[in-house]
This record gives sequence, structure tokens and C-alpha cells, in this order.
Amino acid sequence: MKPPSLDEMIGHVQKLPAMPAVAIEVLQSMAGADIDIGTLARHISQDQVITARVLRVANSPFYGLQSRVGSIHDAIVVVGLSAIRSLVLAASVMSGLPTGRCPGFSQKRFWRHVLGTAVAAQALASPLKRPPEVLFLAGLLHDIGRLAMMVLYPEHFTTVLAAAAAQDCRLEDAERSHFGFDHSEVSAALAQRWNFPADIIDALAWHHRPALGMPGGLAGIIHYADGIAHALDLDQDGESPSQMPSLDQDTVSALGLGWDSLNAVLAETRARFDSYETLLG
Repeated sequence: MKPPSLDEMIGHVQKLPAMPAVAIEVLQSMAGADIDIGTLARHISQDQVITARVLRVANSPFYGLQSRVGSIHDAIVVVGLSAIRSLVLAASVMSGLPTGRCPGFSQKRFWRHVLGTAVAAQALASPLKRPPEVLFLAGLLHDIGRLAMMVLYPEHFTTVLAAAAAQDCRLEDAERSHFGFDHSEVSAALAQRWNFPADIIDALAWHHRPALGMPGGLAGIIHYADGIAHALDLDQDGESPSQMPSLDQDTVSALGLGWDSLNAVLAETRARFDSYETLLG
């Protein structure tokens, strides 16, 4: 069976569930200057599953609260709007986006990796003086095209997984060999269809080849965060060295992160992930 083109794959995006309403509202609140926290909190609280997951993280040891918070509004006041919006985005995307079955593909490892990348990007935000919410979102969605490929064309993706295992190569290389494109192109096309900001689309498109992205854009940071998530083995995949993504040294050097800053980022990523993984259910 001939594999679909990128246009054909994106043309079938209507078969995927729509972006969850809570996620859309949070995204809209990120773009607006004036935010009614009370209204946003009430809307988030209408989704009991997402609320329960977010409060579980907010009350985790990572935030070190002296007393438990019992509502989204209180969590925003105590933990901060930025952190709660990121948690809501993660919980809503993970619970609302598609699942599927494909031999050799682990949904659990997939979500652990993208969450790990999002957390690493969030940890990089402070030393690099970048917006944490935007980086978290880009990290969370950087591999979303892979999920779409698997859900829309499971037979083709099964072939890709088998080829990657047989050849002991990186999955994106097997994707490109079979489809003629890889998940990063699908991720960017989906983000464009969902009207995401240009900097996030660029980051999704070029996180494996950051030198081709916008100069000074987010692709290099997501590239580095992706590498950190793999290096810390946050998805518990135990990949072989040949399957590990190689870092673009020029990109890493341009970020100018010293050893002390990097060690702090690694420690924060590990600690934050240990708390955030409760979002996985």
C-alpha cells in the first residue's frame, strides 16, 4: 500500500478529536493582556478530571505548600497563573487528544517523553530568559505529529516501527524513509491548522534540525529540551545510543548555558517531572 502524502495526512485531520475546549480557553488567555482569573478558574473547574489532576500536582512536594489547595482559583493564587495554565494545558491535551493501537508503539512512553520535554523546556526558560508557558506548550506538542501518524495510518506506522527496530535507527529517519516526511512536519502542519503562533509552529517544524528554524527562535530550545528528556530517560525507554537524537552542537553553544546553569536545569527537570507525571493518570 502506497504511503499517504503530507497533504493527504493533514487532509484527514478532521478524523482526530478537536483540541479540548479547556485547552483553547487557556491558550486564548495566554494571548490576552487582561485576564479574569475568576472566570478562567470557573471554566477550568467545570472539567472535573482535569481539575483533579491539576490539584494533585499543585499539592505535590515540588511546590512545597504549607497547606493544601482545594480549588483551581486557590491554586492560581498560591502557585501562580503561569504554572496552573501549563498544568491545565498538559492535562487537557493528554486526556483529549487521540489514542490508538499500534504494535510496538507505547502511548505511556510517548506521553512521558513529551511531558519530559515540556518540563525541560520550562526549566530552560529562566536561565535563557524566555516565556515558560510558550516553551512548555511547544515541548508538549513537539511530537504530536507522530501521534497523528500512528492514529490515522496505523498499518503504515507499524511498518515504520518495525523498520526502526530492524535497522536500529532513529524513528524519525524511518518515518522519512517510509513516508517521505517525518513527524516534525506533521506536527507543524497540525499546529498551523490549529492557528498556533508562528514561533511554536517553527519550533515544532525544526526541533530536530534547529539550524533551519527562525534565527533566535524556539526550535533550538526545544531541540535541547528534547535531548535532556532523552538523556534523563524520562520515558523509561532505555534507547540504544544509535536511536538517541544527536544534539546540534552549534545550536547548544549558541544558547550559552554554562555548566552550573545546566546542572540546575537538570535538577529542576527531574524534580518537576516527578510531580508532573501524576498528570498521566
